Formats: sequence, C-alpha cells, structure tokens
Amino acid sequence: MRKIVLPFDGYLTAQTLLKDMRKVLSSQAVSDLIAFIKINDGVHFMDSGGPKVFQSIHFELANRDLPIGIFLDLKIFDVSATMENVLKKYAAIFSPDILTVSASCSVDGIIKLRQILPNTKLAMVSVLTDISESECISRFGKNPTEKITTDLLGIKHCYSKKLSENGNLKKLNPEPFDLIVCSPHEVTTLKSLFSQYEFIVPGIRDEWMKKADEHQKRITGVKKALENGATYVVMGAQIVKGNPEKNISSQKSCLLTRKEIELFLADKQTA
Repeated sequence: MRKIVLPFDGYLTAQTLLKDMRKVLSSQAVSDLIAFIKINDGVHFMDSGGPKVFQSIHFELANRDLPIGIFLDLKIFDVSATMENVLKKYAAIFSPDILTVSASCSVDGIIKLRQILPNTKLAMVSVLTDISESECISRFGKNPTEKITTDLLGIKHCYSKKLSENGNLKKLNPEPFDLIVCSPHEVTTLKSLFSQYEFIVPGIRDEWMKKADEHQKRITGVKKALENGATYVVMGAQIVKGNPEKNISSQKSCLLTRKEIELFLADKQTA
C-alpha cells in the first residue's frame, strides 16, 4: 500500500512544517499510504537549516516507528565540488533515502554523490512536469520520453566508462541512478527500456482533484500512473487537503485515493 511520496512544500518556518507533519502522521489512514516524506523548499527556512529539518523529520519517524523514508528533493545541479560541499552537511547527520539529481550534472559529480552517499538512492530528473510536451520539443528538439532516454543513455555510457577506467571506483554502484523521475505519460515506455530502475511519478491528479489553473502539464490519476509503471507517486493535496471547491474533504479524498490503489493492487494480483 505504501506507494505515495508525500511532499511538504510551501511552509515559511520549519516549526510549522514539523507541526503539520506530526498531524498528518497521526492519521493512520494517511500514514499507511506513505512510502516517503519529501522536502524541497523545506531546506530553506529562516528558523532552521536544511540538515536540521532533515534530522528532525528523521527523529519524528523513528520515534513513531514508521517504515517511511526521507526524500531530499534538491534536484541538485552544480559542479562536483559544490555538490560535495552541500551533501556532506546532510551526510554528517543522516543520509537521505532518496536524492533527486539533475540530468545536467557532470558524471564526475554523480560519482562524487555515489561516494558521499553510498546508501542513498539517486533519482534522475530530466524534464520537469510543469514543462508541456510542446515546450519540451521547442526547447530541446525532443519530446519528454526522448529527452529522458537520451540523457540517461549518455550518462550511463560516460559513467560506465569512468568506472572501468578507474579501479578505485569498481566498488561503486554500476548504475549512475536507481530511480527515474518522470510524468505518468512517459513511464510506460521508459520502464520497458530501463526495467532495472524504479520510477517516481509526480503529476497525479484524480478527477475529483482537478482544477482550472493546474500548474502541472502531464498528469493522470493515481491508478492510471501505477498501471503505467510508477513505483511511487508524488501527491500532497490529494490526501491531506482534498478539494473544497468540489466539496471533497481531505478524509474523503484520502479514502478515494486508497480505493484507487487497492483497485490497482487487486487487478495486479489477478493479472
């Protein structure tokens, strides 16, 4: 059942984020669905730095004895030395379970991340879900599936070459990444091409949650995303806020989401 990556975004203080997280985790109906807690802008608070927030979340999960990991959604992209400086601050406290990494990083940078965070799964981010297919084609000359595939194949080639040329790197994970971040529209093709990877899929909006000013462009419902090949789906409002405009409470939305996941799992068992 634990298929959901739950983001905690848009908070002004760490204190407020942690307070809301405790409230969410106190609901078994919600916590039973969560695989990972994700923080992104939550590493930039005035009252607490990212590593301290990260540590507080870790302690909260440990105290509750919940099998929920922590997802550090930095989409990190910089020269290898800077990435090393940033991630060492987190590794000194507790390594994240998942870290997002931009496909624009150098392979040397990815190798450095593998060395600093040997127990962390690295997730490649290539095309953000608020980029439409037409924008992706206009900017990169490829649709999202093609761009993600090209990025991953290029990185894999250079990564393997560097590992084979340097005996000191032979103990590293032979793959540059463990997971791929993509929308539900690309995941089926990507999973057929890269079955060794897991897939994190944002852009989840079931019918009762859709709104006119949707910022994400490539979306589906949770059941469809899982059927397409998602390992984990990223959603926040759908299970903790609901949609008041359609008279859908958070409790009702959570229940509807759970039913969608249960339907997927039942169909998978009988397939």
